[in-house]
Amino acid sequence: MERLTRGTILRALKELARSLPPDRAHSLVLVGGAALVLLYDARESTKDVDAFLLGSGSGDVLRRAAGEVATTMGLPADWLNDGAKGYVHGLALGERLLSVPNLEVRTTVPAQLLAMKLSAWRDDVDIADARLLLSKLAGDRESVWRQIEPHLVPGRELKAGYGFADLWEASRGLA
Repeated sequence: MERLTRGTILRALKELARSLPPDRAHSLVLVGGAALVLLYDARESTKDVDAFLLGSGSGDVLRRAAGEVATTMGLPADWLNDGAKGYVHGLALGERLLSVPNLEVRTTVPAQLLAMKLSAWRDDVDIADARLLLSKLAGDRESVWRQIEPHLVPGRELKAGYGFADLWEASRGLA
């Protein structure tokens, strides 16, 4: 499977903007590994771009445009997908990653990205990403947890809490 680098992601998003209907602006929210690659150069690449449309845009229009980009650029058919939207609880918009005619791409705040990683907590990549995101949050243990907690996926709070405790102790000690 081809990995998507920062440059490839940005080219694909710009091509996506050209493929979307020009009659209105589209807003896309990126989460997961692609957001970390673009925000922090967290790693060299990611396997896909987890994103969803903001507002009342048509998912079908986005899927068609993403399919055109996949064909044009030789990317996997699912290079852009909404597979991570089940980990988005509430929405706290963060930085703008790209703004071109017809498309604005944003991410969520670091606390929400961390909540998503803690809720998923699947593998070493999630742990490394969570460690990086934790480093972006200021405060003591309780205040950082209060930033994260509203964004945890319901039913995954216990798992996320254990992950957070491990991360906190490994990076900032027991305090």
